[in-house]
Amino acid sequence: MKPIFFPFTYISKPAAQALAACFAQTTVYQLSISKIPDEMHESADQGLFEIRIPVNDDGKNLDAIVKEYRTWADVHRGSEIGFLKFMADKIPYFDETASSQIRALIKKTGKKFPSPEKPDPLVHARLFLHMAQELDLQNDRLTRDLVAVETMEEDFMKELKGEDEEDPARAAAINALETDDPGHYMTQERIESWALLMQQDPQVSGVFITSSRAVLDLLMDRMPEMAEVARFDAVPAGVPDAEVLAIWQDKLIQHLEHLATGPWPGKIEALADPPEVPGSETTVALTLFIAPGKTPHEFFAESLETDALKAESKQDSIGFKSTLIGLVEKKRT
Repeated sequence: MKPIFFPFTYISKPAAQALAACFAQTTVYQLSISKIPDEMHESADQGLFEIRIPVNDDGKNLDAIVKEYRTWADVHRGSEIGFLKFMADKIPYFDETASSQIRALIKKTGKKFPSPEKPDPLVHARLFLHMAQELDLQNDRLTRDLVAVETMEEDFMKELKGEDEEDPARAAAINALETDDPGHYMTQERIESWALLMQQDPQVSGVFITSSRAVLDLLMDRMPEMAEVARFDAVPAGVPDAEVLAIWQDKLIQHLEHLATGPWPGKIEALADPPEVPGSETTVALTLFIAPGKTPHEFFAESLETDALKAESKQDSIGFKSTLIGLVEKKRT
């Protein structure tokens, strides 16, 4: 069993490295083979995670829908952020209220647009996730550029002053940039769209891992019966070839699989802390929770109370009896 990263389809390299510290390999969903960012190809090739595409699509259908949106956005002077807000309720050209806009555009531009029809929830979800991925990718690139500038300024000031010590204020600023949480923006819409994509995966897991504190907080608020099953405050990172860490990872995933597939025991055996690994300069924190008696499909449908999710929530989740939710975070220094 492999944990699945959620509710994002884009994962930054620091987040991928944090996941790799805790699990031998994690699954990250993508919308199509043609929509995978170059940065993710690089990290996947390094073995930090595996890419899975739940919907069999070469990207052409999604490209056509995105092109329609771009046309709409150009006319309305839209943007990815504006689109995400718009998408909280509807898809351009796929709802009744857009009829007058379509007719006006046809008269003005001579272009043909699809006739209004009832939205397909999965189409809606995939389009939303695509635009969210574009936004997250742009923000990650901007963050990396800002971190690079901050680092260069810090190095310059060290040389100027002839000092080797780091400026605590500047180090804190860089750390804040690196730990920005994309899940703070449209949290529920992100989870809903991602969960619809997850329902198309025949290899769904019983363990789901996020790097977003905002995502975890929303789910715990909606599903208060979630119980903490493990907390590790110092998992060594950046040492993928460490045999002692690999042994600990294997024991961890076996334990989580037992929790997800077996009956809820009422009490949980304590897991050993991760080993100290020479050469590890950073650590990450991992906290795990269980939603007892809820299969993955049931968990997301009930916590989000979405009709499209409820319709599929009775699917067989490959024998899972409970759902594990984890939060992985870079340790603040």
